[in-house]
Amino acid sequence: MGAACFFGMLLRQPKNTLVYTAIIGLAGYLVFLLLGQGLLAFFFSGLLVGILCELTARMIKRTTTLLLISSIIPTVPGLGLFRSMMALSENNMDLALSIGVETLAGIGAIALSLTIATAIFSCFRPACRPNSTT
Repeated sequence: MGAACFFGMLLRQPKNTLVYTAIIGLAGYLVFLLLGQGLLAFFFSGLLVGILCELTARMIKRTTTLLLISSIIPTVPGLGLFRSMMALSENNMDLALSIGVETLAGIGAIALSLTIATAIFSCFRPACRPNSTT
């Protein structure tokens, strides 16, 4: 919750959206932990964060990206990137490749899930009302 909130503050996100960002980030991270921190955990936590950001953005009349950037931070596999770079610096290529592929697959799963959430909600945009000429 703190990571999402403080990252939103770092990006100068409006203060009235920080609570939403923190709650959505917490929900995504809890799903990630409950599903066992694997590839499916990345996918479903990203999907939950994407859907919640889309719903919240429509509710508070803000852009989805404003909430999404900070909310997805707790789920991003930064530790995997760090560990693969450490293995590379120690010339342990097998470990670096193993961790790196797993990390990139997690990043891809998050990207795919966010794309799916956006695609689902792009079908539900309200139609523009034509201007009446009087």
